[in-house]
Amino acid sequence: MSTSAPRKRGDRHDATRVDLGRGFAAMFPFLMKGRNDSIAYYPVTIEVETLLEHLEQLKGTPEQLSLFEAVMLALVKILRERPTLNRYIIGRRLYQRRDVQLSFIARRQFTEDSTETNVYVTVKPTDDAATALAKLRGEIRSAKSGEEKSDDKLLDLFLHLPRALLQVAINLLGLWDFYVDTPSFLRGIDPLRCSAYVANLGSVGLDAAYHHLFEWGTCSLFITIGKVKPTVVVGADGQPTVRRTMDLKIALDERIADGYYDARALELFDTYLGDPAQLARI
Repeated sequence: MSTSAPRKRGDRHDATRVDLGRGFAAMFPFLMKGRNDSIAYYPVTIEVETLLEHLEQLKGTPEQLSLFEAVMLALVKILRERPTLNRYIIGRRLYQRRDVQLSFIARRQFTEDSTETNVYVTVKPTDDAATALAKLRGEIRSAKSGEEKSDDKLLDLFLHLPRALLQVAINLLGLWDFYVDTPSFLRGIDPLRCSAYVANLGSVGLDAAYHHLFEWGTCSLFITIGKVKPTVVVGADGQPTVRRTMDLKIALDERIADGYYDARALELFDTYLGDPAQLARI
């Protein structure tokens, strides 16, 4: 879907309104009013032996890629090829995003007392893999530079308000979001208005864990990445063998798509990460 398409009545700044249809699923936004009323959990275990060998071969070359970057490219590819996953519900209405928007936390340093900041990346329909990767790395560099970002400044502003006034402000913003659109000053900086929020727990040596969805914002997909670990699997000869695997734990809003669509789409993580050459063609 082109970002240059004219907006129609009922569209939002980042998405096109989708008809809910006439089936029982059309009642879901009214029966399950919040994302955590309609949350569904999906585990995905990926054998990463081939991927890790591929990444090792790329070290020191212009095509060098980290494991996290590979997962993010696979996610962009999936959201483009299975666009129903790139939808959200707000105001009891269903919307289709025009871009792929990803959020995640970056630690400025790998120390226990290091501060964290949100990273927000927008991948346009015209962006190829190299452009998407450049955007991702650029935002990470900016986050780790220590410079105060726009979202940090906005948070500081809100947190200086008295508690009662802050609650009133949040309630008013929520009403505006529900009935009109995302307030303009939140666009492009609120990390919870994204296609997917990703938590790389494996980077700090932790297994993947299920995470709730946030009622604030428009994020319908939360993914945690676990650490790489040796696992006994069935080999090609039918015998047990030890291979390196990685778990993804995924929480999503089941109002945006049916369970069969969700499951088939999320299985593509194993397909694309098992054949890393595909990541260059997002």
